[in-house]
Amino acid sequence: MLLIFTISALIILSGTFYKKLENHYITDPLIALIFGVVLGPDLFNLISLENSKSLDILKKATEFTMAVALMATALRIPPNYFRKHFKTQSMIIVLGILAMFLSSSVLLFWLLPLSLPESCLIGAIITPTDPVVASTIVSGENAKKFLAARIRNTISFESGVNDGLVYPLILLILASITTGQNFQNWVLKDLLFATVLCGFLAFGLGKLLGKLMHKAHVKGWMTTKAVLPFSLALAFLLLSGFNAIGMNGIFSVFIGGFAFSSEISENETIQEEHVQESMDRIFTIPVFFIFGLLLPWKEWIDLGIWTSLAIILAIILFRRIPGFLLILRAAPQFKSKFKDQLLIGWFGPIGVAALYYSILTLEKTKDENAWIVTSLVVMASTVIHGLSSLAFSKWYAKSVNKSNAE
Repeated sequence: MLLIFTISALIILSGTFYKKLENHYITDPLIALIFGVVLGPDLFNLISLENSKSLDILKKATEFTMAVALMATALRIPPNYFRKHFKTQSMIIVLGILAMFLSSSVLLFWLLPLSLPESCLIGAIITPTDPVVASTIVSGENAKKFLAARIRNTISFESGVNDGLVYPLILLILASITTGQNFQNWVLKDLLFATVLCGFLAFGLGKLLGKLMHKAHVKGWMTTKAVLPFSLALAFLLLSGFNAIGMNGIFSVFIGGFAFSSEISENETIQEEHVQESMDRIFTIPVFFIFGLLLPWKEWIDLGIWTSLAIILAIILFRRIPGFLLILRAAPQFKSKFKDQLLIGWFGPIGVAALYYSILTLEKTKDENAWIVTSLVVMASTVIHGLSSLAFSKWYAKSVNKSNAE
């Protein structure tokens, strides 16, 4: 009850002072994380979770939060965006995942006494661009005021797709470490069945339910009061349904949501987007507050202060920026826009998706390194990307306006 009371109070406070906080470089994830640390067992010890169940609670919270965030992300993106910018977005998704995975794995192998498979596993876990933290950067009044739509839509689309696409990569590395599963079995089961077929089925289901909602509005069967339950039910239906049949539930939410968005009218999309953004904020605060309660400070200290700082700086600076500068230089949509390249390279936060995959890995391998390193990087990304989002956005708008004036 104390946990629920505190989270509810945080949501009320955040909602009351949302614009004020947003204009002072403070995001919802950062607020929730700070309160979790302050009220948790390492400072005032007002709230503590039972050790045996704490990570399981966080894992469930991350799943529900990702479902809502991915649906909100899908509804923000123009329905024809991927088709219109197919080459650029495909390069960012495929080459971006490879670049972030390889650079993260190499950096971790260099900085930590881990085997190459262990480094690759953690590298894959921290690869996805988090849609939860990214939503604080690319949505809201400040984002629309300071960032070009192509930047907001690109980061949104990337963060929506690569969360699910990283899953089969993690399963491949996990299988090679734990069971020695052969490559052919992974291709058939985890890649083609659980991800590719899942994408097609989720797309078809999203289309079908989008047509249903649009028809219900046209016929007068549905009121705006039904938007929230319909929207949330779709996100959770996709997540739970595809998980239940052994498919990639995280991937299905974004693909299904994207297809759903393409079938509803512009006014319906706006209503859905506003509802989803509100729900996104409601789910974001609990997951980061719980994360703040569970930060493994002792384990980070055991890594070594300088080693921990080196991991943070190396991952934040080199996991994404160098690779994306090269990729976007060749991408048609951004090849002559260096400031766009730099901004997209910087805004690749690591968050809820990485937490989910790290706990999943801990359950399967009993190796705590994935949780310890991932939690360190997620904490740092939440703070650094949260504090820098508005400052970089203002810098971008000012420099672009200055260039246009000249």
